[in-house]
Amino acid sequence: MGAGGVGPPLSAPQQLIQQSGLNVTDNLAGFSRPTTSVSSAITSGESGVETAATGSEVGELFEYRVEQPVTVRRDRSALIPILQTKMEGERVSVYNEAARKDRPMHGIRLKNTSELTLEGGSLTVIDGDAYAGEALIERLKSKEQRFISFGLDLGTLVTTKFKSERKPVFLVRAQKGVFEAHYHQTQKKTYTIINQTDKKRIVYVEHPYREGWKLSDDTQKPASQTINFYRFRVDLEPRGTSELPVTENQALMDSYQLANITPRDVELFVASNYIDAKMRAELEKLIEMKLKIGNEQLRIAALDKEAAEIGDDQKRLRENIATLKNTNEAKQLVARYIAKAGEQESRLEQIAKEKREAQAALAKLTSEFDAAVRALTINPIV
Repeated sequence: MGAGGVGPPLSAPQQLIQQSGLNVTDNLAGFSRPTTSVSSAITSGESGVETAATGSEVGELFEYRVEQPVTVRRDRSALIPILQTKMEGERVSVYNEAARKDRPMHGIRLKNTSELTLEGGSLTVIDGDAYAGEALIERLKSKEQRFISFGLDLGTLVTTKFKSERKPVFLVRAQKGVFEAHYHQTQKKTYTIINQTDKKRIVYVEHPYREGWKLSDDTQKPASQTINFYRFRVDLEPRGTSELPVTENQALMDSYQLANITPRDVELFVASNYIDAKMRAELEKLIEMKLKIGNEQLRIAALDKEAAEIGDDQKRLRENIATLKNTNEAKQLVARYIAKAGEQESRLEQIAKEKREAQAALAKLTSEFDAAVRALTINPIV
């Protein structure tokens, strides 16, 4: 890379790359080059360009320092060569489904083998005598490696197929009143990559990295990994087709409160082989205790309802008595009302007694149920 620009000598605009002769394609395998190609000419030792600056780290930054003073006349400009060198590179295609579903992008796996830092900006790629495309590059420090995409690869076709399934439970346990069933959710994406040209292709597939998901053991090991992607390398023969299956697993858990367990839940646990016959019997005991608690609750509710109805009836009787006149017929009705009220009072006393008994039974059953729930334990089994 050798170029220059107008302005302070410490700046290094990235657009100088296209003027510098940085040849990121001369060493790309599989592509023939004329001996007098543009890319070769601008990077040869006879190009007539000599670097006039050195670079050094400044804290977290980097500066270019011009070694010799440069005189620029008024209303004139000058190009100051910063870097001229060949770097390690490989012609590749980079596929990212989020960017484009059917085609990868032409790209370069570029390694900065110079001692200088390359500032971020635009980059022009020349392939032999042909203009290959434009790209944007972020700051690239010495010895760093990066993928640079610069054009659509119309010679490679990619299709994807997705499948999701739930794997069998691998761990079951119960403790502190909670029943847990642990299992894996599996998602598999298969990339089918077709080389539609007569030349070999190297394709890097960028598969999204997701927190909590892990690659399965039978998935090809990625060539590299970034914060957001796994990168898988696929080598394609001329007119060849290759499949890349990527399987990921996520550990999930279904939990059930033992206090709310139902017969349907128990049948599900049995059908799914979560529990054995002994544990099924323990759970059914809990359900039976829960049914008894429910019966006592219903009994108390029924007694409360009956007492409320008697109270309403007595209110009606008192109102009727107050409206009756002092006649023989009225006296007979009053006597009837009083007799009925006496019977109701006796029943209210009986209801109060039965309610106290039901409340005591409910408290005992609830205590026993809570103790049984806390005591029930299923040790983890695989």
